[in-house]
Amino acid sequence: MRVGEEYPVLEVFATRTRVLFRLPDRSTSRDAIDSPGLWDADMFEVVSDRMPTCWVAGLNDGRLTLAPREWQRPGFWEAFFDHLPDAVAEYDRLKAQITAEA
Repeated sequence: MRVGEEYPVLEVFATRTRVLFRLPDRSTSRDAIDSPGLWDADMFEVVSDRMPTCWVAGLNDGRLTLAPREWQRPGFWEAFFDHLPDAVAEYDRLKAQITAEA
C-alpha cells in the first residue's frame, strides 16, 4: 500500500469492532496470481461513496459483508485461493465489473 494511491474496494467486511476492505493485489509481476487481501479500513480515506451494482449485503455470524453474492457463499474464498478455475474466473469477472464502476 502506498500513501496517496487510490484502490478499488472489492468487498467490505465488518464486525462489531473492525471494518476491513478487501483490495486487489497490485503485484508488478505479469505471472503473479492476484491475491486480494483484507486491510483495516482505518488505513484509508474513502474518496467515493459509489457502491458497485453487484454488491449485496450479507449477514453471517454477526458479520456484515458488502460484496458480490457469489463471493459470500461458503467456501468461495478457499476455492479462489486454492486456484480452482471456476472461482478464479468468477473473481476475475466480478473484479472487472467492480473496477469498471469505480
